[in-house]
Amino acid sequence: MRPPSAGSELGQFRLLGDRPLVAGQQADLRLEFTIGSSGLPSGSQFRVGLPNTGWDRPVVPQQRYWDELISGSDRRLAPFHPVNTTASIISGANFSLAVMERMLVPDEDPAAAYWRWWITLTLEDQALSPGDRIEIFYGDRSFGIDTRIQTFTEQAINITAFVQPAGQEDFLEIDGSPYFLDVVAGPAVRANVAVPSVSNGSPAHHRIAITDECQCIPNSDKDVHLRLGDQDVTCRSGTHSEVSAANAYVLTDSNGVIWGHANPTVPASDDGLNLYWGDLHAQSEHHVMHSQKMDFRQTGWSKGISCGTLDECYRYAREVSLLDFVAITDQGACLTDAWEYCQEKVREYHQPGRFVTLKGYEAGSPLGHRNVIYSSDDIDKPLDAKRFNTFHPDVVFAHYRGRNDVMIIPHHVKTWTDWQYHDPELEPVMEIYSCWGQSESPGLDLWSKGQTPGAGAWEAFRRGYRMGMIASSDNHVGMPGRSYPGDRQIHTPFPGGLCAIWAEDLSRESLFRSLRQRRCYGTTGARIIVRFSVGGAPMGSVVSRTGKTQPMRVEVHGTAPIERVEVVRNSEVWRVFRGSGDTSLKQEVECEAADAAFYYLRVRQVDGQRAWTSPVWTD
Repeated sequence: MRPPSAGSELGQFRLLGDRPLVAGQQADLRLEFTIGSSGLPSGSQFRVGLPNTGWDRPVVPQQRYWDELISGSDRRLAPFHPVNTTASIISGANFSLAVMERMLVPDEDPAAAYWRWWITLTLEDQALSPGDRIEIFYGDRSFGIDTRIQTFTEQAINITAFVQPAGQEDFLEIDGSPYFLDVVAGPAVRANVAVPSVSNGSPAHHRIAITDECQCIPNSDKDVHLRLGDQDVTCRSGTHSEVSAANAYVLTDSNGVIWGHANPTVPASDDGLNLYWGDLHAQSEHHVMHSQKMDFRQTGWSKGISCGTLDECYRYAREVSLLDFVAITDQGACLTDAWEYCQEKVREYHQPGRFVTLKGYEAGSPLGHRNVIYSSDDIDKPLDAKRFNTFHPDVVFAHYRGRNDVMIIPHHVKTWTDWQYHDPELEPVMEIYSCWGQSESPGLDLWSKGQTPGAGAWEAFRRGYRMGMIASSDNHVGMPGRSYPGDRQIHTPFPGGLCAIWAEDLSRESLFRSLRQRRCYGTTGARIIVRFSVGGAPMGSVVSRTGKTQPMRVEVHGTAPIERVEVVRNSEVWRVFRGSGDTSLKQEVECEAADAAFYYLRVRQVDGQRAWTSPVWTD
């Protein structure tokens, strides 16, 4: 149950400021509460919730002393503390401000109750009369600090407001709350540019998609005229443009301003494999936590803990992120009638050789979150909701054991993952990176969020599990393949990643087969090309011990100069190859194949972009 409405006698809430809001732009929001006919006694609290924690954290004035010691008119504030959120009361009454990150109430519609920043004003030493006003200013730039709102578009988001009159236990929702508003995209200012990573010798086929600053589809349908090499290119929002050009990698406007860079390419090798890019961990508005009582099974539900319709998600993946393949892994949908609709959309957007869609869903439990990916698009019935309610790993494994058309990919394995649950046939790979950061090992950078002692990829390797590594986005904003820092949750602050697969062709069957063979790797979002082999066997292979040394070949082609490439052997850095300012690096070194070991590459560019390959095992 949502907290009851306070009614007009306690007052009215409204939002002041320009509308609509533009994704990623500076906030300028004044949240006003006008006291109603019953007045407001001293000690009361006024609380407002911003739409989600993808908005910059509200920072309120810091007090010099504990509230319990100094309060009211004797309070002193620390002048050296940065502030972006202030408040005022027209009557001049004293108050204190506090901020917390919380959900509203459990098992409620996520559109109303999901994680928010809550700003609380406590009235201290006098009552307020009817007509008095409280104003909270989120986005106060008096101290020179920017305060950005969410970096993705969304319709009908809401700001909620409550009051707790002194002496009462309940927070009551104020008239005018929730206050609904839209976040729209900004103007076209940049572009994604993608070419095939493996060249066939012909002029490169460029796909170009223009976006706003935050990689959203621009809020305009006007054509944008750009230049690629010596060719003019006309682009339009919401769909990508295609042009073939030789030796052209930089996209500029008429003033020479760079809008985008194409990814690197390499000649085909003797193995005949191509390199394909995708996202195996994306969500739509159907993504809900399995424990929620309020979801799309009930009337009145609005949306889940992600945003974007399935159509919007697939189109963004294909037309904006320019992905080769995608899986939308909504949790909970597979337990309801919505599952059939989700599967039909997989079929609708599938274009073999051009854009591959993979059926999937997320099976999340307190013992680990796993994405279930299918190689077929057969329309299955919903799973047994009673049996799968907790998505316990043993239940999920038992349901799919023995099937070769399903794989299960553990994700953000530094969080919740209990590695005593593992099926080597069903789980050939794991997610090493996403918007949660890296899940390789504690002590390394990009680990700082969502960590559980004893988890991580290195723990799986310590147990002897042979698992490849991929990356994906998990960004919860309905934008598969977007690599941009921050989404709807403060606890997932990193840019989304990409999954790279070496495969024969762009088909479900080929991609699925390569994932099973662990011919795959993950990046932090850049299309870094990595080839890695031991004794001629590519990443993901198991090499028989010969008692002799074998050649290890390392080849990296970056989107920026390479800082270093580390060869990790049995979870320790074994060799380091330093970059020399070039975007490409090729090395060959002899490795001892007489000992049982596993090797993989960790790549780092000077711009901070990373890549992790699947290991090669000597057995």
